[in-house]
Amino acid sequence: MNGWYTRKARDYNKYKNECVQKGISNRTLTDNNSRLSNFDSDSDEFKLVWTVPAPRIGIVAQSPTTSSLASLYTFMSNVRVSAESTLARLDRNFANFGCHLCLYVSGQPGTSVTCRQGQVFMPNGTINENPNIVGYIQMDESQYLQWLPSNLQQLWLNEFSRAEHFVRT
Repeated sequence: MNGWYTRKARDYNKYKNECVQKGISNRTLTDNNSRLSNFDSDSDEFKLVWTVPAPRIGIVAQSPTTSSLASLYTFMSNVRVSAESTLARLDRNFANFGCHLCLYVSGQPGTSVTCRQGQVFMPNGTINENPNIVGYIQMDESQYLQWLPSNLQQLWLNEFSRAEHFVRT
């Protein structure tokens, strides 16, 4: 296991460095239809956030004590389908929106969501801790960077370059 982990960590570090060297694409999605708020506007239960430094769309529960894993999974699935459809119309590279849907579980009985704290971007570019992240959509780094609002792209790239990057899902 140690050998496998060491090889994978080295591979991810090489991949991260290649992403950082590539920098910001000139194919930024600036269309108003690509804003995260368009994909969670029908939900009073969950909101989407840009996470830092991992290339993830975080899902924040508005009221974690009343949110269920089933409603979280349904929300995440709907966001993925909607995002792939919308973003593919803007850029054909998103036609195969490869991502992982990850939701936190605690191993406790019941069907409530489990919260974890994580770093998220605020619209003005500051980074805050959010204690109510209940899951995330792990995505390709270059697509994440392309989808980020332009005022956050260089900030995210700087944070990403300093972090250990290893996808454990």
